[in-house]
Amino acid sequence: MFVKKYPLAVTFLALALSGCGGGSSGSSSTPAAGANASASNLSTAQKNYEGMALSANGGLHYLDDSLSFTSSSTGAITITPSSFFFTQNSSIAQSALNGTQPLTMTNSTAAQTLPLPVLAAARYMVNGTIYSLGMPAQAQISYKGNNVQEDYFATDGVTIIHSTLGTSYTVSNLSGLIASSPPELFDNSGLGVITNTINGNSLYNRQANWQTGAAYIKAVRQVVGDTLEVGDCIAPATTGPSITPCSSAIGTLEGFFPHTSATDGKTYQQTDGQIVTLAGVRAWVATAVLNTATTEYRVYYQNNGAIYSGVLTKDGTPLQIYALGTTTPQNFYISLNSAALQSIKSAVSF
Repeated sequence: MFVKKYPLAVTFLALALSGCGGGSSGSSSTPAAGANASASNLSTAQKNYEGMALSANGGLHYLDDSLSFTSSSTGAITITPSSFFFTQNSSIAQSALNGTQPLTMTNSTAAQTLPLPVLAAARYMVNGTIYSLGMPAQAQISYKGNNVQEDYFATDGVTIIHSTLGTSYTVSNLSGLIASSPPELFDNSGLGVITNTINGNSLYNRQANWQTGAAYIKAVRQVVGDTLEVGDCIAPATTGPSITPCSSAIGTLEGFFPHTSATDGKTYQQTDGQIVTLAGVRAWVATAVLNTATTEYRVYYQNNGAIYSGVLTKDGTPLQIYALGTTTPQNFYISLNSAALQSIKSAVSF
């Protein structure tokens, strides 16, 4: 089982932009830089990051959701208990200009009637050892050149298992009716789910307005270093470092193929990829890419006399997600500032 990938720490900026109607984008005067930071020494990307990421500025709020409904003969709507509508929140206490800063991360529900979902921790192979991502994620922020690097730790709080580099941050101020917001806000973020209507009933107050100072940001990031995520090849589903292999009877890759994947149903031959050393293990990496938003490759690797499965994301690969209801990848993540999040919390009807 490979878990759903969240953006973890998406970077934004709440700028005081002049906007009207559903919002606008561009650049304007930036908020004050963080403690001990000189704004003149920060790149534009770093200024934009700090404009929201600093805890004094409210932090970052990435919205994710999954809603399902039932309706009665009278048209009354009931949201099923498995639904969720929550945010992943992250912030730094001060600027990373003068050194690495810990990233504080929490999850919180954005709807009073819905609990937080139970999230499974992603697992990664690092130097021949399987590590689980901390939940909530444990991370640190550093500035690399003009960019913002995020390093994520295993549950031990020491081993870095996944890193990303933020290279671009584009801000849009929000004002007026939430219903009149820029289409990309609904099409390319979790906010789009509330635009559904059930039996003619809206899931939010369509007369609600954005609060003063509301904004969202688009963050463009890429993977740092070849990254091997691992998971259960077949049932049973597991958590932690002990995962279910594809085969415990075959110990070498040369004897494993042909193999039909339980994930995508495709039969792989050894000639469909090449055998390399990856993340400290002997691994077969497919030549063809997987059908995923972010470019990834199927991996089978041998370890402790068995064959296991994984997914490789190569160094420099842009992180992408699918636009709402499409198979079109977008190379940015959208999140809300605190004022925008409070606006949504007040507007939803569930």
